[in-house]
Amino acid sequence: MFTIGDTIHYGMDGVCQITGIVERKIGGEYRRFYELHPYFRKSTVVFLPVDNDRLLSRVRPVMNEEQIMRSIYGMKDFESIWLDSDTDRKEAFQAIIRQGDNQQLLSLVKTLYERKQEMQKGGRKLRSADSAFLKDAERLVNEEYAYVLGMEPGEIPAFIQKKMA
Repeated sequence: MFTIGDTIHYGMDGVCQITGIVERKIGGEYRRFYELHPYFRKSTVVFLPVDNDRLLSRVRPVMNEEQIMRSIYGMKDFESIWLDSDTDRKEAFQAIIRQGDNQQLLSLVKTLYERKQEMQKGGRKLRSADSAFLKDAERLVNEEYAYVLGMEPGEIPAFIQKKMA
């Protein structure tokens, strides 16, 4: 169980602060929800049912600086997770985004970034679905790293490149 004031990482919503535990009437029944405020989208409010184990499995603690640095330095060892089947790739990449696991997100970013570079050499572009996955994964990684490191999300790609050089 989480407490008010906790900062967590929640799936597609990224870094959030728990600002309350509220009761809401849904389908004639009262249920309890965590009230989450995504750190980088101030006008957004997310209500997470306190009794939904499937959704709660997408919650994890925000990484610390040491974990972030280990992840960055470990990126060079990540294998490509590219799948040739559009359907299989879509399902796998959606699952990674929904779950919000940092290592998987970094693998996804690296895979799609490398694929994008490959395609550009041939004068082609990533498919729009793959571009959207790249954008979502980069946003989640950049926002969490920015939150922990006291930076802006737009500064994170250059920071990562510098550390990997």
